[in-house]
Amino acid sequence: MSATVPRRALPRVLGLFDVSVLASAAMGPAYSLAATMGPMVAAAGDAATLALALLAAIMLCIAISFAQLSRVMPNAGSSFSWIANAFGPQAGSYAAWLLLLSNYFATMTTALPAATYTLDLVAPQLATSPLWDAIVGALWIAASTLLLYFGLRPTAFTTAIFLLAELGVVAASAIAALVVHPAPEHLAAAARVPLPSPAVGIVSAMVLAIWMTDGWEVSAAASEESTGPPETPGRGGVYALLATTAVLLLAMAAYLHVGSVAGFTANQTDAMAYVADRLGGPVWHLTIVATVLVSTAATLWTTVLYLSRSVYAMGRDGVLPRAVGRLDARSMPTNSLVLVFIGVTAFTLVTGFWPTAASVLALVLDGTSVFLGALFCLSALSAIRLLSARDDVSRWQRIAVPGFGAAALAAIIAVDIAQSDAVTRSIEVGGLALGVPFAAWRGGGMRLRRPKLAS
Repeated sequence: MSATVPRRALPRVLGLFDVSVLASAAMGPAYSLAATMGPMVAAAGDAATLALALLAAIMLCIAISFAQLSRVMPNAGSSFSWIANAFGPQAGSYAAWLLLLSNYFATMTTALPAATYTLDLVAPQLATSPLWDAIVGALWIAASTLLLYFGLRPTAFTTAIFLLAELGVVAASAIAALVVHPAPEHLAAAARVPLPSPAVGIVSAMVLAIWMTDGWEVSAAASEESTGPPETPGRGGVYALLATTAVLLLAMAAYLHVGSVAGFTANQTDAMAYVADRLGGPVWHLTIVATVLVSTAATLWTTVLYLSRSVYAMGRDGVLPRAVGRLDARSMPTNSLVLVFIGVTAFTLVTGFWPTAASVLALVLDGTSVFLGALFCLSALSAIRLLSARDDVSRWQRIAVPGFGAAALAAIIAVDIAQSDAVTRSIEVGGLALGVPFAAWRGGGMRLRRPKLAS
């Protein structure tokens, strides 16, 4: 009888530092501030930092749940795989839909700012052209795909360099913002900005903060490629979430010192450019634009990393065609990487026919946050189901932490959908509803993977 051929697996090349760097870069501190701080301040005013802190506490509960699941059930599919094992193939396929929808849009809405900042540096006259933004964005997606094709080790090394430079400039600009004293007329402008009721505004800002704090979960998608003890991916994600959120909170507080609610509201599409203008001088403008570009690029390829590993696992498990779940001669998921590249590039090029790139970003930002929040809720509930019988996980980590995270996220998502405008609500509800026929279609062919749980 012939010997059993072991199943080929993704190469294990990432240590704790690598995972932490990838997770932190996926959150993209400078990019998140540029893209999300403005809308958060417009929604909650000076309470935007409070909204971020509250959401971060909820997200920490989700990250702890992910950490425990990654430890006992490592899987490149992370959320959708855990949900499938907890609640069945249809539920897992629905989670796969949420993952695909949110991250395809997230990749697209990262590529477009990368293009805008690139053009702002090399051809400013083209930076406001939707067509040129789409073309250069597609080139950035191609570059990110190529980097990942060469493997995770060079990707992690490049990401570490980019992240170090990014954090240095964010810290320097925050210190400078604390030193600068805003002019009296600038501060007075804040009083003229109409804001919603405090509670509604904070909830809206918390939903947007899901986007700002998203990205750390790439650590779970890399769990099959991590070295060391089983705790490595989870710890990397939690460390990245804590450290990066601390940077974001400090930077937001400093920037609100130099800028006003009115100013950030008027500059929602690029809060960091507004900060550069408040700091004064072309050097700050050039430095901050370059830094946001660096941050956006790193966020882009780490999002492609997360999406490509998830798509690979979906093909392996039958949610997507089986060919997508095959590894090449180097044991790399090249098929899934190519599929992600083609899909995201097509979406990005279509945006070239929109009136403005900013209108595309505004259209999907809030909706994507809702889809991500729903996916995190289901993941936390799956943690309760899968960890409930394990003696090596404390009761509070099995039930209390994921239960609080799921309930809190569900509550703010429900409030946000209820008070959204008609167009935004239709996108959010429509995206959630379309997952039902997808789950019914693909769930029947899904093959549950029940690996031996790690100890």
